[in-house]
Amino acid sequence: MNVNLVSLTDALYEHYKEHKYLKLNIEYEFTVSGSYRFLVRYLLESGEVVPTIISSDSIDDEVEKVSEYFQETIQTEEKFNRFILELNNDKTYSQKHFWDSQKEKQDLLESAEVFYQWVNYRMMSMIFEYERDNNLVPTQYDDDGDLEYLSSWDSGIFTFYINDKEELEYKIELTQDGEERILNMPLKDYFVEGILEHHKITNTELADIWQPWSTMILKSLHYDIPYDKREEFVRYI
Repeated sequence: MNVNLVSLTDALYEHYKEHKYLKLNIEYEFTVSGSYRFLVRYLLESGEVVPTIISSDSIDDEVEKVSEYFQETIQTEEKFNRFILELNNDKTYSQKHFWDSQKEKQDLLESAEVFYQWVNYRMMSMIFEYERDNNLVPTQYDDDGDLEYLSSWDSGIFTFYINDKEELEYKIELTQDGEERILNMPLKDYFVEGILEHHKITNTELADIWQPWSTMILKSLHYDIPYDKREEFVRYI
């Protein structure tokens, strides 16, 4: 293991002293992307488990070393998404780390359920960049004489279809003041890869809980979509 546990446990032992405890339970929960939750709990002599309210900011250099180890091993057989350290009040400790498949699946599901937010945000950004670069965005000068860009659309419908060759076909429909138009805009490679990866994950790893689909239709009102209104703005068919 490339984590200096002695250095880490020393830092934890000196930092977390809110309670007199039998054991300090430290747990890292990683997502596939590498972000993580860092949890610290005290096991008291009474048997009560109490979470800390102390920030880890001052020992982040030590705490972050487990994240670095996660990044080093994520593509190897040693990969893990849970790292658990138990530190006793006499400074002895035990540690284990492992891959929790159920947690991985839950992370994938949570990411898939908000994927439309990323699609909407990136589409708004790409449309603006494309239309700006091709002089398709109306402009005006403000009171200070500075050029400002106006909105070129009020709402849009973005349709993404994955064909039998697993290639992405798409259609961008924009509306402003009741007038509809089709925007023939190329999509950036990273965006295409993102759509195809979303299709793959939801139709394979999440196939038992996500309805199979080949077409995603997103309605955009040119602003952020509320998280609690996904069904109103996105359809999978």
